Amino acid sequence: MGVSDASNVPFVAAELQRLNPQSILEIGVGFGKWGVIARECLDAWKGHYHRAQWQVRIEGIEIFEGYRNPIWAAAYDHVHIGDALTLVKTLGHFDVALICDVIEHMEKPTGRELLNRLLNCCDTVILTTPLSFWPQQEQHGNAHEKHLSLGEPEDFQEFSGHLVELGATFAAVISRPGADHLKLRLQKRLDHVGVRLLLRALVRRVSLKTLGRAPNP
Repeated sequence: MGVSDASNVPFVAAELQRLNPQSILEIGVGFGKWGVIARECLDAWKGHYHRAQWQVRIEGIEIFEGYRNPIWAAAYDHVHIGDALTLVKTLGHFDVALICDVIEHMEKPTGRELLNRLLNCCDTVILTTPLSFWPQQEQHGNAHEKHLSLGEPEDFQEFSGHLVELGATFAAVISRPGADHLKLRLQKRLDHVGVRLLLRALVRRVSLKTLGRAPNP
C-alpha cells in the first residue's frame, strides 16, 4: 500500500535524532512519510525549515513509479525509481539506511542480500517488519506489494545493534559487528517511545518558561 505501521514512528524518529545522520537512504519510499519525518527531526527541529537551509541529504529508492506524489518533491533531495538491489550499489555512501516494512515483500534470500548491500554502503540500517506473516496481494496495481516472507529477530543476531518489538512489528538498528560495536541486544520496550527524549524536551521547556517569568535584574 506504500505505507507502514504507525507504531514504528516513535521508535524510528527517536533513533534518527539519536544517530543524527547527515545522509539517509530510504528503501521503499511509498507515500513518503519517512522523508517528512526525517526532514522534520533532523532539519526543521534544528531551525532549518526551508529547503535552502537543509543540511541533511535524504534520498530514496522506490520500485513503483505509481506512488510518486508531491511529498516526494517536498521532502526528499532525490527519489530513484528502480530495483533497490541494483541501485544501492550505485549511489555511494550514506550514514543511515531506512528500510521500513519492506523486506516482507521480498523472498528471504533477496531481503538478506539487500540488507548486506545496505551495510556495505551505510554505517547503520534501521529496519522494521511485521512480527507475524499475513497474506497480502497486489495493491494499487503494484505487484511488489505482495507479502512473500517473514523476517524474524533471530535473522539479525549476527549484527551489532539493538532490536525491540513495536506492537505488531519489530524494529532493528544494526551495523556490521566490530571491536567498537556490541552484539545485538534486546532493547527495553519503553526505550523505543522516546521517553527520555520527551522528558529532556519537557525539562528544557519548563526551564525556558521559568527564565521567562524571572524578573529582570
